[in-house]
Amino acid sequence: MGLWRPILLVLASSTSIQFGTAIATTAFDAAGPLGAVWLRGLFGAGLMLAWIRPDVRRVTAAQWRAVGPYALSLAVMVAGIYLALAQAPLGVVSAIIMLGPLSVSALGSRGPLDVLCVATAAAGVAILTLSQGTAGPIGVTGVGFALLAAVAFGAYVHTGKRVAQAVPGLLGVALGLPIVAIVQAPLALAFGKPGMWELSSLAPLAVAGLLATVVPFSLEVTALKSLSMATFGLLLSFEPAIAAVAGFVIRGQALSFPQAGGIALVILASVGSLGPRGWTRRVGAYNRALMANPTVAALAKVSLFTGLSAKDLATIASVAEERDVPVGAVLTEQGEPGDEFLMIADGEVEVRLDGREIRRLGPGDYLGEIALVFGGKRTATAVAAKPSKLYVLGEEAFTAMLRKQPRIEDKILTTVTERMRYRG
Repeated sequence: MGLWRPILLVLASSTSIQFGTAIATTAFDAAGPLGAVWLRGLFGAGLMLAWIRPDVRRVTAAQWRAVGPYALSLAVMVAGIYLALAQAPLGVVSAIIMLGPLSVSALGSRGPLDVLCVATAAAGVAILTLSQGTAGPIGVTGVGFALLAAVAFGAYVHTGKRVAQAVPGLLGVALGLPIVAIVQAPLALAFGKPGMWELSSLAPLAVAGLLATVVPFSLEVTALKSLSMATFGLLLSFEPAIAAVAGFVIRGQALSFPQAGGIALVILASVGSLGPRGWTRRVGAYNRALMANPTVAALAKVSLFTGLSAKDLATIASVAEERDVPVGAVLTEQGEPGDEFLMIADGEVEVRLDGREIRRLGPGDYLGEIALVFGGKRTATAVAAKPSKLYVLGEEAFTAMLRKQPRIEDKILTTVTERMRYRG
């Protein structure tokens, strides 16, 4: 199925999350929003712990310091979402909280297109706030809780970046979800309803916990092996529409035409800000001049950089080292420390795991991004299968570049952490 398989996996993941959230709202009458979000989080945390099985004895103090703010922002975000859902349809709430990653993206880029995208999304949210649905106007406090969740979402993106740098793989999520449950416990016990302990409440919340944690994580881990971050961000932009469908199917939440229009504006803004941006690199004489540089043109083919502008690519090109390597040259060694990010401009590279070839890389492919951005040892051995031209970013050059241009790191990592949204 080629590219369609990972695309379908991401759409299935988004559908799982939104339907899981919609199912959780069916327990609101018996459990209350705070009781429902806490119990769903407990089930989700238990499932993640059973899946990842983290060895907490090996977690360092620095890693706990990174996980703490991440879990706190996640706790506020998810609680805000559920409190908003008590007064507004799922599609409307999902659209409003998209302001979080959109604002982070705009602040990271400060480009006119990103500012326009945020303004478009803000107009969509204004329409959603002022319009009346089929069941009457949306509660002002519901909109307020959704905006609180959007702010927490923005904080979640930044704290998620620290977790990604400090904690390998999904360990940060597995450690964070139990903390979220602990933080939310006092509010849930104080404001939850007595029916939260009944089987009629526990059953749908357990299902919601499954649909919002293990299912999407497993689907996305598979999809991201062959899908660029920008394409991933593009697909996630359609979650408000999926949420509207889920709200209608599970809760009968029909939207008015103005509300549908507001959601469409948010989706349009999300596509422009979080999706692929390669087309903007050819707009204007300045961008065309930058793209005429062969190094910049080669970096534009690297899928990790698909969300960056021509100016950002030129900044990376200014610190990238061009390197020609012969057949048989060892580029990375499995198990060894690594501090270089290698981008293939021409040639072919063989990737081996435990001495067995697992794939071949060509122009536009890259390796070593985990060691460069997050730290750690090489996960595989890479050997030049043909004479190859590489562009190489060393840790020192990359770090110096980020000090001058921090938006580049934000643009790369925003989409990475954005996928981890309200999975708690």
